[in-house]
Amino acid sequence: MFTVVNGRMPDCWEAGLEDGRLTLAPKAWQRPGFWDDYFDGESSAGDEYERLRTEIISQA
Repeated sequence: MFTVVNGRMPDCWEAGLEDGRLTLAPKAWQRPGFWDDYFDGESSAGDEYERLRTEIISQA
């Protein structure tokens, strides 16, 4: 369903297990309600997203 273009996992990513689903993402993004807050425009979630996104991209 997708192509891996880089086999390296960013340092800030962690594995999580929720309701039987495995997730790989920064811990902050895995907290309950993070994506709701992000898409609702909550500034702290947007700031956290941008900070971690920048970190992930810098390691690519």
